[in-house]
Amino acid sequence: MSSTGIDKVLILRTVAGANRVLEDLIRKSLKHPHDIIWSSLPENGLELARKGDYGLLIVSAPIADPKAQKACRIAVTHPTASVLFLAEEEVLSDPDSKTARKTLLDLGATILTRPLTQSAFATAINAADMAHIRLCALKKKLDDEKVIVRGKLLLMQTLAFSEEEAHKFIEKEAMNSGRTRAEVAYEIIKTYEE
Repeated sequence: MSSTGIDKVLILRTVAGANRVLEDLIRKSLKHPHDIIWSSLPENGLELARKGDYGLLIVSAPIADPKAQKACRIAVTHPTASVLFLAEEEVLSDPDSKTARKTLLDLGATILTRPLTQSAFATAINAADMAHIRLCALKKKLDDEKVIVRGKLLLMQTLAFSEEEAHKFIEKEAMNSGRTRAEVAYEIIKTYEE
């Protein structure tokens, strides 16, 4: 998870091996250092998708492929991951593909059709990158709030502070020490939970 953008891309394909053209497009579209991991869906693609240590999952497979659909469902459970599905345009018209397309869109996946244009791909990658930055910032804020609430609860339990007193204590300590409220709360947690 990176607040500066996507730092790792997982690409799952139905066949093994990397696609250097696609990799070059990714490297040109992302503005910062990143890792690109390739895997095939049949081998260990779903296992890698479960790890969730990527900012973007790109799936290159038939749109109705059950393993591809499952990888996308797994990826969207990770709070900061985006999903980009590369599909063949001519197969999007059959009923199974229409259902699969609707499922992917309901999950929040972006679907691009082949042949890819560099500008469409770059736009999709940049949108995923910006979404990743926003989601990471929101996740950090939520994580910080959890730490602050835990710190307040510990002050209330161990020092018999009221909720207002615990809140004011953390605020004042943060202001006086030049730290964030989450950093102060984390110190409280370390002190009183050990």
